[in-house]
Amino acid sequence: MRSRFAPRGFSLIEMMIASTIALFIIAGAVSAGIYLQRRGLLEERTMETQNAGRAARDLLSPAVQRAGAGFGSAPLYLGGAPENLRYAVSVSSDAGFSGDPTFALPTGTYAGMQSDVLEIFEADIARALRLDNCGASDVRMGGNNNGPLCLERPAPPDSDAGIPANTPLIVADPQVRAACVGVAQAGRNSGGNNNLSWTLGAPGAAAFAANSPCSGTAPIPPLFDDARPESDGLLMPLSARAFRVNWKSGQPVLEMDPDGSLGAQGYQPLSDEIERLQVRLGVEITPGAALVYYPDPTSIPVRPALDQCTNAACWPHLAAVDAGVMGVNDYGPGSARDELMRRVRVVELAITARSDRPDSQSVIDGGADDENNPMDGYKRRHFIIRVAPRNFGFAGG
Repeated sequence: MRSRFAPRGFSLIEMMIASTIALFIIAGAVSAGIYLQRRGLLEERTMETQNAGRAARDLLSPAVQRAGAGFGSAPLYLGGAPENLRYAVSVSSDAGFSGDPTFALPTGTYAGMQSDVLEIFEADIARALRLDNCGASDVRMGGNNNGPLCLERPAPPDSDAGIPANTPLIVADPQVRAACVGVAQAGRNSGGNNNLSWTLGAPGAAAFAANSPCSGTAPIPPLFDDARPESDGLLMPLSARAFRVNWKSGQPVLEMDPDGSLGAQGYQPLSDEIERLQVRLGVEITPGAALVYYPDPTSIPVRPALDQCTNAACWPHLAAVDAGVMGVNDYGPGSARDELMRRVRVVELAITARSDRPDSQSVIDGGADDENNPMDGYKRRHFIIRVAPRNFGFAGG
């Protein structure tokens, strides 16, 4: 007699049901694993992007804070044409570099992402030397005088030992809102005095034009004149750094020129995770009033970038203050650009960082996200940093 409970196998239907359930479970586990893996990669790229933005912030913010050490917001005269001048924070909003074959602007989808060029100058106050009269008939900077610069006496024997030949120098006068750039020569003049030989003008720059404050030729009075015994100018080593975003490789690369307009080292790559650098300058037109930012395309009328200000467009912005008499040039003393630059109180840096690799599954051709970023698979983070240069009060408005 057979038992009612004799063992038996699974039926085909049961096998198919079990297999189907197992496949669903395995598919779900695989999908969850892929999702978690992709999410982890996205979070990793997001963290990398945030770190890249913070690194750029930590690089630029201290440099902007130190800008203008020793000469404040006074314009720097580098030589050559009268308009060849810079400020402690110099911004070029038309950064085409047409003569540089190593540089390219963004194109295609990224054509609207052109960056500004930021150049920062600072003087080494720790090695500042105070100037003194050279003699009753000597004008230290008259007529493109290439030296000597007379140092204050008495001075220690090694007072200029810290300024070797070929060092870019700046001569600044606290009573005159302008500063002249030159290059140190072989050091102190012969005869055991305290004079320092130098060549007026930045390295490689042409001679100063006659209407530059550094040339001292009529009708412009000399910037440093021994007829003014109270004029105790300062001689200091000068350094510069410039930053730009280069698309020559088809990808954005943040680059730095370690000597800026003062040398010929050229730009060097820093990061391939910074896509855009934009700069706005906060101007205190009326003392105590809210800052006004340049550029501002939303204002009425539109405020251009300060490096593009003309007297016709920007002098009316100074109607509320006594800005003096408007000059004939759109640059240098007497221009709206100069009057506004010396009232700069805040530098705003807008940095866009992006991941070094795209996520192919997030690409939507021609699409844009809520922040108007192209949906090209790259993760992006935007940073807005406002920095107050600590030295601008030295010669500010």
